[in-house]
Amino acid sequence: MRVAIVGAGPAGVAAAIFLKRYGIQLDLFEKDQVGGLIANAWRVENIPFFDPCPGEKIVELLQRNLRYFSIEIVHEEVLEVKGKKLRTKSFEQEYDKILVASGTLPKRITEFEVCEKVVYEFKHLPKSMDSLAIYGAGDAAFDGALKAAEKGVKNVHIFNRSSTIRALPRLVELAKNSPIVYHEKEPIIEVGQQQNLIIKTNKTSYHFDALLICIGRMPNVGFVTEKTHDVYIVGDASGGFRQMSIAVGQAIEACMRMVNEQ
Repeated sequence: MRVAIVGAGPAGVAAAIFLKRYGIQLDLFEKDQVGGLIANAWRVENIPFFDPCPGEKIVELLQRNLRYFSIEIVHEEVLEVKGKKLRTKSFEQEYDKILVASGTLPKRITEFEVCEKVVYEFKHLPKSMDSLAIYGAGDAAFDGALKAAEKGVKNVHIFNRSSTIRALPRLVELAKNSPIVYHEKEPIIEVGQQQNLIIKTNKTSYHFDALLICIGRMPNVGFVTEKTHDVYIVGDASGGFRQMSIAVGQAIEACMRMVNEQ
């Protein structure tokens, strides 16, 4: 059996290691970097057999385990999965099974994308900055604010367009007990650029070095044009709860079904 795995986040890496231990031939595709969104995490606290650690540490562990099992990554973007066929820019290949662990894409506000300092993931922020605006009120927004504050960003503001906070209460509490400034019912209505970013809200204007937009994400499965019994979509790409442990569990379950169907 030959298996293609799309995505080298926690779910994709877990699947690759599982199949490798069974001696199954596999190709692991990743267009960006190992780790997926977990690389952005300020602190991963919900895996009981790990000490709390930053997402970068999880990425290091994933990379180390890939090397330990001699699993190479195919650094190509998968353009289409159509049944058993997988296509990239340079080749097309048919596999016995395809596991899609391609994560999510951000919900974008294209009119705010005035320069490279407006991003949707923490890892894409400028390496050096004194001030950061974050738009959103979910886990990613508060987690990103805490990470920025810990990294020494002096002026961190969270803008929430409403009064509803969807973030984990622990993250909200930690942010409240920090220098992070929280703006409620203050939507960003315009982003401009001079020497730095000009953030206009319904109340006033601010100047920041960068803007992190965290208003939600959606499954990254647009390249799957034909879903058959041999195509497994797992983890965040499946559209369910976005938790690393759930994603890994779904990937392992899918691999066990592949093995049993041999």
